[in-house]
Amino acid sequence: MHYAKDIVNVSDNSVEVCCIFDTLPTLAMFIEAAAQSSIAFDQDKQVKIGFLTTVKDVILLSDIVEMEYLFVLKKIAEIGEFRQFSFLAIGNEGNLETVSGYFTIIVKE
Repeated sequence: MHYAKDIVNVSDNSVEVCCIFDTLPTLAMFIEAAAQSSIAFDQDKQVKIGFLTTVKDVILLSDIVEMEYLFVLKKIAEIGEFRQFSFLAIGNEGNLETVSGYFTIIVKE
């Protein structure tokens, strides 16, 4: 499924992406949406494929009651093909911080 819909804001070390789900999302769906959102850092590059390798400290901060969230990602580290990010999903309507965590991907260009 493709959850990342619109890039809202991009800076050197952070991005904001609107993600929309067809049903109330699970934590696994939040992680997938965060990984999809990381492509916003590479708009100017020809990225072919990325692999989610590590997920840690995923925390449910409030009840999941919406199907649209703003994902705020911060790039923590980039070493070769490895990239580590933190993410925070914020409910679009209630402005509630809902899920946070960290993940690492390998990007093949």
